[in-house]
Amino acid sequence: MSFSLRKKTILLTICVAAMISFLAIFTYDRGIHDVIEQEYKERSIEIANLVATTIDTKRLAREREAVLDIYNHVENKVTSEFWGTPEFDAYVAQFKSINETEDYQALLEELQRMQAAVDVNCLYIVWVDQEFEGYVYLLDADLKDPCPVGTIDPYYAAPEDYQILEDGTDPTISNTEEYGWLLATGMPIYDETGEIIALASVDISMNEVMAQQNRFMAYVVLAFAGMTILVCLIGIYMVDRTVVRPINTLSKAAAQYAQNRKVFSELNLSRNDEIGMLAESMKHMEEDINHYVDNLEKVTNDLMAAQQHAQQMDLAANIDALTKVRNKRAYDLETMRLDESTESYGIIMIDMNGLKTINDTYGHEKGDVSIKNLCQYICRIFKHSPVFRVGGDEFIVVLEHTDFMDREVLIETLREEFSKSTDDATLEPWEKVSAAIGYAVYDPEIDSNANNVLKRADAAMYENKRQFKDAR
Repeated sequence: MSFSLRKKTILLTICVAAMISFLAIFTYDRGIHDVIEQEYKERSIEIANLVATTIDTKRLAREREAVLDIYNHVENKVTSEFWGTPEFDAYVAQFKSINETEDYQALLEELQRMQAAVDVNCLYIVWVDQEFEGYVYLLDADLKDPCPVGTIDPYYAAPEDYQILEDGTDPTISNTEEYGWLLATGMPIYDETGEIIALASVDISMNEVMAQQNRFMAYVVLAFAGMTILVCLIGIYMVDRTVVRPINTLSKAAAQYAQNRKVFSELNLSRNDEIGMLAESMKHMEEDINHYVDNLEKVTNDLMAAQQHAQQMDLAANIDALTKVRNKRAYDLETMRLDESTESYGIIMIDMNGLKTINDTYGHEKGDVSIKNLCQYICRIFKHSPVFRVGGDEFIVVLEHTDFMDREVLIETLREEFSKSTDDATLEPWEKVSAAIGYAVYDPEIDSNANNVLKRADAAMYENKRQFKDAR
């Protein structure tokens, strides 16, 4: 499929504008996303630090010891992956006594107050079992669906590579079917002696934030799309006006050059840019071509006249002036063709009888008449073969194709014509035709060239002439 310059320009403009818009939107989206994400990560760290520094660490230490005392004696631990199963319910039921303690109730009330104050999705406190690779819930301030005390969330990390208690957990955004977009952070809680007793964790729901960001980006995309369309229209119009139209004008002028050899000189493209330079170049080229064409036409006419004259001279050089058949020069050229041919052929040698007597008795004019009559007989019988006059009264016929196939019949017919002419009492002596005939067929085993065939035909002709004289 071919595209015009206009279509290519439109496609290129749209592609470039769309690519720039896409890169701008992508960069803007990533920038906004990174700014929002960084802001919320910093906030989650601040909230986790707030919980870690304000929670009652004495109560928390006692509550943790009570939970771990039960946790360490449980043989069949069940993780949150089995939430809602009888096994999970039986496992967490072992920790229900913790919920009734004064420390747990005081800590939960304190944690829920902080959660309400900072307006986050959930605050919770966990202990890290690096051997079991899981977070063990000590407190969960979630009002809707809190994790029971003792719940284990696996974190799937090798203990030697994961120092959670010492470093906490970096702010991490996840997107799950159950919770949607969620930002989670954990910071270590230290007691009065500087010992880490738990992790203060915070979950911030990012669903509304991501939804607002998506809505905002939708407006940005629409704005960029509108700007892209506007830029494309302006760009297409400018390119069409400044490039495509002038080039089309030059192209049409080039197509009309054959009808109007001054078409570029008549153009009005006065511009001080590359297209103006191209138009001027085309004008100069037109002048040069016109000059060249005029000279070429003159030279061509002279050459054709010379060629025609040469052909006429060459034709005249190969034609016998008296009989108008081919001459000895033409026969020499014919032998060159025969030597290169792969077709079968034969050569007939014909020599007129009694020409000297006619010349001596009736004059050379009558002798010329006899020669013409002989030529007419030969041409009439061998009308599909070239005839050559190679001497005063000698003729050669080259037989090919149908005449070669019918040579015996044709030669016999010629002899009969000679006999009728000789016996016709109504004809003048110079009008009667008699000739000796000899022919030979090319034989690749004995003939190296056409000249060998001619020699055998000539010998046969002389034998026929001797027989003719003996008969008289």
